[in-house]
Amino acid sequence: MAGTVGLLLLGVVLAIGAGEALVRISTADQRNYVVEMWRYAKLLKRPSDDPAIGHEHVPNRTAQLQNVEISINSLGMRGPEPKADAHRRIAIIGDSLALGWGLSDTESLRGQLQAALPDDVDVVNDGVGNMNLSQISAHWARTNARLPVDTVILLTSFRAPIQQPAPTRNPILRNSALSAILFTYAATLTSGASGRDDMVAAVRKEWTTGPGAAAMHKGFDQIAALARARGYRVILAAVPEMHDLQNYPFEFITEIQRAEAVKHGWTFVDLRPSLLGKSAEEYWVTEQDVHLNAAATTLVADRLLPLLTVD
Repeated sequence: MAGTVGLLLLGVVLAIGAGEALVRISTADQRNYVVEMWRYAKLLKRPSDDPAIGHEHVPNRTAQLQNVEISINSLGMRGPEPKADAHRRIAIIGDSLALGWGLSDTESLRGQLQAALPDDVDVVNDGVGNMNLSQISAHWARTNARLPVDTVILLTSFRAPIQQPAPTRNPILRNSALSAILFTYAATLTSGASGRDDMVAAVRKEWTTGPGAAAMHKGFDQIAALARARGYRVILAAVPEMHDLQNYPFEFITEIQRAEAVKHGWTFVDLRPSLLGKSAEEYWVTEQDVHLNAAATTLVADRLLPLLTVD
């Protein structure tokens, strides 16, 4: 009996090992979104000592992810070190959209704005992937305490109120690409959303009720309080959900964000009109990843640039 159990366990271990090897070989081209996000968390992030932040970048670390280099500077921000002699500084804050997931630093919003603005302007990137608005505001509060700015671009996504799981300390999930794929697949199966209408209803609920929405509004309030205390302006730039830009079902998200901007006296920019020239898929960074590609980011930069060149 013991020998049979031992053989079964050995078979399971060998099967898991084979599955892990197969996943790693089949995703070696760095085009699998789930695996690349798992590698991002493993290689460039760590749990934060502030529970409100949850996770943060590891300073002074670089990794090749989704076939582009992501370098983190000494402040935990993507991109070069802040310019010591800058006359003005603009900070981009947000989640993986602000980070520029799937783009080189030059292609990212930070890089494109930096290239278009005078040399005495410093553009920095405080974007961190997989953060909601509450985490973004807490992370920015810490960064802003060390780095004064003149303007903040708050780049928001439809995930702003969605509560994120705590960073995993499970050694299997942290070190197994196979487990990351299985975990993501299981989460999709148990989400309860079976179609477009269900998905829209679920997003509406996240944005209008419950602890996620309450935390999001507190995050907006925290950013506003920092801006008032430190004397900088905020531009709230709303990135649309990128599956269907024409028959867009999320105008309620746009209006919630517009109301926040009005409440706090911020400049509000709805970026969807700037992206209507092509189908949504033509703006995706890969065929399975709806993050903005370089062409879409250029349109965003062009829309924001006039707001940044007026003193």
